[in-house]
Amino acid sequence: MAAGTHPSAATGNAWNLRAAAASVVERPAQRPVRVAGLAGYVDPLGVRPGQVLRIHLNAPAAYKIAVGELGHKALVQPEPDDDGDRADVRWLASLASAGAARHDVHPGSYAWMDDPGIDRPATISAWVRLGALPATTETSSWAAIISQMDYPDRCSWALGVDADGRPRCYAGNGARHDRVFWCFAEVSLRRRLDEWVHLTATIDDDRVRLWVDGTVAGEGRAARPARQGGATGQPLRIGAAGESGVADHLLDGDVSDVALFSRPLNADEVLALTKNRATAPLVEVGRESLVAHWPLRERRGTHIQDVSGNGLTGVLVNAPVLNLPGPPSSPAAGRAGYDPDADPRRGGCIRFSSDDLVDCEWPAAAELVVPDDADSGTYYVRVTLAGADDPVELPFVVVRLTPRRPRSVALLFATFTWTAYARRATDGVHVPGLMSSAYTRNAGGRLFFNLGMRMPLPRVQPFRHRTHLRDATLHQHLVRPERQTEAWLAEEGYAYECITDAELDAEPALLDRFAALMIVGHNEYWTDRMRDGVETYLRGGGKVLCLSGNTAFWRVTYDPRTRVLETRKTSLGDGLDDAWLPPERWAERWHTDGHPGGQWSHLGRPPSELLGLESLGWIDSGDETAYAPFTICAPDHFLMQEPEKVPLEDGAFIGTRSHDGPAVSGYEMDGLPQALGKPALDPEGLTILGHADHGPRFVTHWGVQAGYGADLILWERPAGGIVFNAGATNYPGALAADPGIQTLTRNVLHYMGVGHRGPRQPSEKRRLQEDVCPQ
Repeated sequence: MAAGTHPSAATGNAWNLRAAAASVVERPAQRPVRVAGLAGYVDPLGVRPGQVLRIHLNAPAAYKIAVGELGHKALVQPEPDDDGDRADVRWLASLASAGAARHDVHPGSYAWMDDPGIDRPATISAWVRLGALPATTETSSWAAIISQMDYPDRCSWALGVDADGRPRCYAGNGARHDRVFWCFAEVSLRRRLDEWVHLTATIDDDRVRLWVDGTVAGEGRAARPARQGGATGQPLRIGAAGESGVADHLLDGDVSDVALFSRPLNADEVLALTKNRATAPLVEVGRESLVAHWPLRERRGTHIQDVSGNGLTGVLVNAPVLNLPGPPSSPAAGRAGYDPDADPRRGGCIRFSSDDLVDCEWPAAAELVVPDDADSGTYYVRVTLAGADDPVELPFVVVRLTPRRPRSVALLFATFTWTAYARRATDGVHVPGLMSSAYTRNAGGRLFFNLGMRMPLPRVQPFRHRTHLRDATLHQHLVRPERQTEAWLAEEGYAYECITDAELDAEPALLDRFAALMIVGHNEYWTDRMRDGVETYLRGGGKVLCLSGNTAFWRVTYDPRTRVLETRKTSLGDGLDDAWLPPERWAERWHTDGHPGGQWSHLGRPPSELLGLESLGWIDSGDETAYAPFTICAPDHFLMQEPEKVPLEDGAFIGTRSHDGPAVSGYEMDGLPQALGKPALDPEGLTILGHADHGPRFVTHWGVQAGYGADLILWERPAGGIVFNAGATNYPGALAADPGIQTLTRNVLHYMGVGHRGPRQPSEKRRLQEDVCPQ
């Protein structure tokens, strides 16, 4: 199909785009949230030839789907040509649907078990640390800590808190709701948010007592149960209650050590539970009458365990946060040398949130079978509603783990960084469940630790060319840097294949098949397997071109089965990064894999040990002072001379032009460790080729010298391997526009032995052995 042809004309001979078979997602019934307008996502972001890409949509009307391969030529022009870029699409397949594909989201985490077959308990005990009170949307707004009720017709019992912060409990008979059976505490927790509170409700015949931290805080009436010795017919939920047959009244807070007893505990027993602070994994009072006990100390998984011996295992819905310390934990937990497995007072809890969501679970609207001969590169799905001209554009990457040409470079797409940033609001509209990012907070005011990929990623756009902070700054750090680099490699004739973070995480040894690894743009979020894999590759003689800023900054973990990225960021409390976990909450930084998260440099494995540079900070003031070129300080170095002489502007500079701002160093930048006041690298094999000097207008800067910008280095590592690191997110944007950057990059690729179709001959001085591509 001709480039720029309207999608409706696509023939789809090789690319098989088909309507997906109808599917039913089984989940506990839950309160829906309507998603207005057109939205969608693809799964997976990186797909191999022969595999199936699934396209998931929320479309309120009939729609058309078109699949296109993104072009290259417009991205390598000296001046940005956004219209030309959009026109330079090779359309591959299309599909029309005469009907809508309307789907809601169902945010909110909680624990659920179908009718557990128990009577109404006589004592309900739980620890809770509220993050936020339920919103006042009606006179009876409340959130459940634990419940077995379905308002209004089948209401048995519940323990919760209302919009005024008052603990409350309901003791009904399983019949229609009767407000007379609510008991309210005479105290409010409004001023005790973020503090652990022990709540207990005891039901003795027709009387209820509600205890707060071991003291009676309210009394009320209880209904006589309609029957004994059988099920109530209601699901039991922790962190939610039922209303009109669906989970609702979702809690925003942490819950620990929930226990149910068949008899009312006395005052001494309630006080003992309070003073114990859930230190012991088993309750120490009332054991003979224990109906169920969920300590909620789960470190990982999708279930909660009942340790009473009665087998009341619960299912976790929407991935609440696990592996958190409980009520007995000290604020000093998590400091240097802390081992959670060796801390007998750590306890445990689960964090529930009314807007947790890691998978929209929308049925696939269409499936795309990628042909076996598909080129590796950037593609996208374009979805347009009938009668509308505002499409949703969903990029994906065709990846190849084995190169087809000798001496190929592996171009790494930073899909984990895409996911971390992608759901920051783009238009001020807040949809619960669709706002999770590494830079937003949940309804309880806590950082999102679990970020799903099977959800819309609105900031991941193939053509976006402007920063979210300043329209004056032409920069987009998601998708575009990878596209710019791919376009330049393609137009220059280099042998390359594309991979994503997920492929590198799954199989780090794939790098051994390539002549070099190219990291571009803004590859900020790295797993252990990614970092270890690159380290192993380098130690074995591998070569890395790092044309990225803020590289390998945060440690994350990734579950390829659920497509969930876990990130737990820590702040040092020095005022420079106070958006993250402060030192008094460092005990929360342990991931579900049992290892701490945070900055790699704070975990004893700074990026400079791997790639030579570390993050200096970021700047985006929206004017030219946010950018600077490289001043070359080693003009006679062989990379500046062979096989091409690098042209210097005014005899000293390269990178004075870029598609993403007026110069190469800008937005986020990395520098040598000594620029941050840290010990310098071993100088053996290290060459500083250039450096960028900025003005003082950084948003955040960790350097010891104001205005210190990106460093440009070649590091022939004593530990093995070769690294060329340019330390700037804007470097890919300069590949199209700046002759000095273009020539230097060609020299580096030549030095690293990357295959090229051009006539240049290898340098006798710096010839590298050219290994044949493994088959």
